[in-house]
This record gives sequence, C-alpha cells and structure tokens, in this order.
Amino acid sequence: MRTAISHRWLTFSALSLLFFVVTAGTFSSLGVVLPEMVRELGWNWTQAGAGYTVLGVACGLASFMPAVLIRMFGVRGTMIVGTLALATGFGAMAVTHSVGLYLAATALVGTAFALCSTVPGTHVLTDLFEKRSFVVGAYFTIGSLGGVAGPLIYVAVHGMTQGWRPYWITFVVLSLVAGVGAILTSPGRRDESRHRTEVPEQPGPAEVIEGLKDWTVRRALRTPQFYVIVFGYTTYLLVNTTAHGFGVEHLTERGISARDAAFMLSLEALIGSGVSVLGGMLGEKISPKLLMIFSLGALTVGMWGLAEAHGWGLMSVFAVGVGLGFGLCFVASTMLLFNYFGRGPNLELFSIMCMLSTTAAIGPAFGGWARDTLGSFSQMFLLCAAATAALLVATVFMRPPVRRAAAAPEFVAERAA
Repeated sequence: MRTAISHRWLTFSALSLLFFVVTAGTFSSLGVVLPEMVRELGWNWTQAGAGYTVLGVACGLASFMPAVLIRMFGVRGTMIVGTLALATGFGAMAVTHSVGLYLAATALVGTAFALCSTVPGTHVLTDLFEKRSFVVGAYFTIGSLGGVAGPLIYVAVHGMTQGWRPYWITFVVLSLVAGVGAILTSPGRRDESRHRTEVPEQPGPAEVIEGLKDWTVRRALRTPQFYVIVFGYTTYLLVNTTAHGFGVEHLTERGISARDAAFMLSLEALIGSGVSVLGGMLGEKISPKLLMIFSLGALTVGMWGLAEAHGWGLMSVFAVGVGLGFGLCFVASTMLLFNYFGRGPNLELFSIMCMLSTTAAIGPAFGGWARDTLGSFSQMFLLCAAATAALLVATVFMRPPVRRAAAAPEFVAERAA
C-alpha cells in the first residue's frame, strides 16, 4: 500500500513538472521574447502575432489527439510523442531566421502542449486520486507556476547572454528532462473499461443532476450548458494568449520598462498559482459554477486595467484581476464539466472543449493586425474584456443540464432541484 501511494505521488510530481515546463516556455513567455525577436529579425507585429495564433490553433486542434492516442497506446506512448515534439519545437525556435520556421516551431510546441499537459494529466490524476478537485487544483497550480517562471527565466538568461536564442536552448534541455521523467512514471497501457463504466463520484457539493451516469458524449454535446462551459474556457485562453502575447510591448510603448512589464506578467501568474490552490480547496466546498462566475468577473476587470494602464496602479489591477481569473477558471471549468456530465465521457468532452477553444487563437492574430493598423493594442484588450463580460452573464443564468429520455420514464418524472 505504501509503495502504491509513493508511486502515485511520484507520478503526480512528474506530470506536474512537465506541465510547469510546457507552460513556462509557451504562452506565458513567448510574448516576453517576441519584442527582441521582432527587432532583430525585422518582422512586423502581424507576423509576430501569427506565431501566437499558430501556437493556439495547433494546441486546440491537437487537443483531441491525446484522447485517441491514450485509448490506442496509453499515456506513456502519448507522452513520448509529446516530448519529442516539444524538444524539436523549442530547438527550431532557437535557430529560426525566418517567419516560416518560426511558425513551424510554434505549431510543434502547440501540438506538444496538448499531448503533454492538461488532457493526459487530468486523465491520469483523476484515475489515481479520490480527492480529485484538490489534486486537479494542485496540478494546475504547479503548472501555472511555469507562467511565473517563464518571464523571469528569460530575464535571467538574457541578462547573462544578451540574446534570446539561448533561452529557447534552455527549454530544449528542460523539456527533455521533464518529459523523460513523465514517461518513466506514467502508467502503461491502461484498462479503460472501469473508466467508462464507473458511476461518477461527486467531488464536492455539486448541484443534483439526474441521470448523471447515463450521459454520453453525444448527449452532452446537445446541451447548451456544455457550450457555455466551453466558451468560458475559451475566453480565458483568449485573455491569456492576447495579454501575454502583447502585454510587454503594449506597456513599453506607454513608457514602462520591459523588465517591469515582464515582472508584472510574473506577478499575475504568481497570483494565479496561489489562487489555484485555493480554487482546488474551494472546489470541495463551493459549486464550480460560482467559481467560474467570480473568475470571469475578475478577468473582465483585469483586461480593462491592462488596456488603460500607464503605470503600476492599473498594472496591478491587471495582475490581480487576471491572476484571480487564471487561478480559478481552469479548475472551475474542469470540475463543472465533470459535475454536469460525469466521469464516463469526461476524457472525450474535455478534449473536445480544448479543441473548440482553438477559436481563442483569433486574439493574437487580430491583436498584431490592430497594432500595425491602428498603432495600439488597447482596442484588442478592451474587446477581450467585453467578450468576458458576455460569458459572465451567460454563466450566471446557466442551470444544470437535465437528461430527458422517452424510454426512461423516471427521468421524465424527476427533475433536478
């Protein structure tokens, strides 16, 4: 028993470390590196923003791949493919001199993000642990600490080398070390029969939902609640990629030093990491719907602060608002999906949610175009705030889904409280 518990926590540690590395080297820090890359390579911001868009699109379109590969080859095989893609992508970023190779590198890293992080990670951890909300919260917390580390690692590496290429070489090494650890500790080919048939456990005081164990992927996709959750998750990604992609350049254009702007992004990620722990604990006590409402409200205020920032006052509003939203949104959407539709279809539904969230990739593409055309990133940040406010209203009025089946009179007679 003691050995099994130790191995379970070793798996948790390895998966969390890999999530940390992936987060540090992708969405959280690419925008910190981009200003130097743009100036040295002579790109415009439309081209630079296209890389962020490709990163997001690749991550979203590849999000169903883990579900397929896990069913076919197990978690370990999926991790092998993801680690190779991650190291290759960072290596291509380090040697790039052209927009084409830059876009190819972001495509590889985006694909690796999907294969190495949330989908296989939550799949394994919800199988291994009973306190699922707490463990998922801790997993996202450690992963989100990569968002704290990424900009700071760049500042340190750039200070020592006076260049941006060594930063990407550093992540080639980190991705190989973390990837091998995850491969060695992840379960082998798993028997999915229990995963598909087990009656789902309620991890917290979830709202009463009739027929929970009978949800299928197809039935869940017919409910509006699924799409509210998906668009809430998508809105977070829109905010994250846009703010991290252009926040540093936006603030330096307003007279703030690049070092202070990078520190602000790390502070925002640090707040998000701390709140993720709290979110995991609150997930055991409070409805994830309430957590999502609060997170969307915080994101709205935070993005307004970034759009209007000229100094540390509104920069702090951004760091606190988006940090709070960051810390709660992943846990809230993951557990809300689990509570509403159960364990059976969760792997596929989570993968579909990640795939549909690819639409968030329009943010960096539009943001780069807006900067080149209008001379400012402010309009894009305000648009993100408006989209988040709209999802906040939809979430407030959302109710638990009720499965109706003509062949099952008991479900017709009963309704959720």
